Amino acid sequence: MTDIEKLREDVAYVRAAAKRSDTDIVPCRSIYLLWAVIGLCGFTLMDFAPEPWWTNTYWFIFAPVGMVLSYWFAKREVLQLGQGDRRMGIRAMYHWIAFIVAGLLGGLLVAGGHLSGPGLGSLWVLLLALSYFQAGLHFDRRLIPVGIMIGIGFAVTIYVPVYGWTAVGIFLAAGLTVQAFLGIRSQDAAH
Repeated sequence: MTDIEKLREDVAYVRAAAKRSDTDIVPCRSIYLLWAVIGLCGFTLMDFAPEPWWTNTYWFIFAPVGMVLSYWFAKREVLQLGQGDRRMGIRAMYHWIAFIVAGLLGGLLVAGGHLSGPGLGSLWVLLLALSYFQAGLHFDRRLIPVGIMIGIGFAVTIYVPVYGWTAVGIFLAAGLTVQAFLGIRSQDAAH
């Protein structure tokens, strides 16, 4: 094999890798669907079993399980695509950790008497909307509409007393499910 042929193969490999990274491929389908199910169940539970013990236990178990599964799905997808970017993964991890820390700090508002328990739930939804929107700006554009839908859900939690939490769960699940499948469709069209 001549040096020119070897160079052409190398350039073709780099071009193919660059093309794969230009398509909006992120480890999203399984992660989006996972959080659609977790969110739908968790928010619906808030309407149908409003006792704090049930909802707190649910989120205490399924939020960390979802985070671990999300990490595993992302790692598996990145390895399959050969597009590992450790810095991007760490940024995404810090992004979602910041969401959790901000929500937990909101508990201080309740402890200080500045916010009610249901108000804290609405604050979590507002933070979730902001987090999804910003994730759309920084990681995957398809998350911007999901953030907007959750933002609408925030208003629903305040102004719709009956089944408002279920509506948030439906908005979240619908947004994530639609974006998961739209992303797959655009990915297939790119190839």
